[in-house]
Amino acid sequence: MRSGEPFQLSQALPYWINVDDFYVALTGVAAFLCVWAIGTGFSERDRMAAKIKGIQERRRLLQNDLTGPKKRRKPEASVNFMRAVVMKFQLIKKNQIGKTESTLVEAGFRSRDAIVVLAFFNLVLPIALGILGIIAMRLNANVSEKWRVINYIWPVLGAYVGLKLPGWYVGRVRRKRYLHIQRALSDTLDLMTICAEAGLSFTAMLDRVSKELSISYPEMAEELAMTSLEIGFLPDRNQALSNLAKRCTLQEMRGIVSVLIQTEKYGTPIAQALRVLSTEFRQQRMLRAEHKAAALPAKMTVPMILCILPVLFIVIIAPAVIKLLDTMNH
Repeated sequence: MRSGEPFQLSQALPYWINVDDFYVALTGVAAFLCVWAIGTGFSERDRMAAKIKGIQERRRLLQNDLTGPKKRRKPEASVNFMRAVVMKFQLIKKNQIGKTESTLVEAGFRSRDAIVVLAFFNLVLPIALGILGIIAMRLNANVSEKWRVINYIWPVLGAYVGLKLPGWYVGRVRRKRYLHIQRALSDTLDLMTICAEAGLSFTAMLDRVSKELSISYPEMAEELAMTSLEIGFLPDRNQALSNLAKRCTLQEMRGIVSVLIQTEKYGTPIAQALRVLSTEFRQQRMLRAEHKAAALPAKMTVPMILCILPVLFIVIIAPAVIKLLDTMNH
């Protein structure tokens, strides 16, 4: 391609792909993604089956730790392979195990092998995506001299994305889980208040509320069910509540745990404390909604300037410009 000529897509594509095939493939991928998005919107997945299975496994592990000899479940072959690779290259640092395991638990990955899987993908994904970047660079080897320097970015970009992708995924799952738990706090406290006023014990209250929230808020239901199990097996209830605050480091959840511990310590009515917390969380949720609504005009300014106002100016000014050009021509 000569200097000064406009960029053509055929120059960037490999020699065995023409422009028409590229557009056909792109259209097919876009159609598939649209159909998949619409289908997933109408389909309902039973997410609680895996959660209940994990809770039952946690119950069995707690029972074995307290009443029986410590036996470790035999992991799967794939996990054994990942563990062998991780141990060979010493990918897990001792000073980072606690922090990484806490992050995985906060994201909902409670398996003991979760840290091994994360370390394995931290090793494999940069290599795999870097190789794909090299392949893409080789396929685009016939590009012009002007674009050849940019072609070397693909291996570096692939390795960087592969290195950051596991952390991004865990962080995204953690933020999404926290958002769902935060939305469920006020309704959870209302149900807990009703159960406490009905005379249920604390463990029975957690079991009942987790059962009622299993469909609408499965993340909160899982945390409450796990806390109920730990209360039944651990010698101290406060330890189970502290574990709840460690698994979910939201400020609201820490407030609930501290209030529950104080009510048990000083003997205050738990229903009254839960009612006050529920009212406070509802007010906070309303304040967050008002804050987002107040920030909406400022966020809409840039899209309005870039997308709406140019079209509006064209619609208003274009007829006058066309009429003026016709007048000048005549």
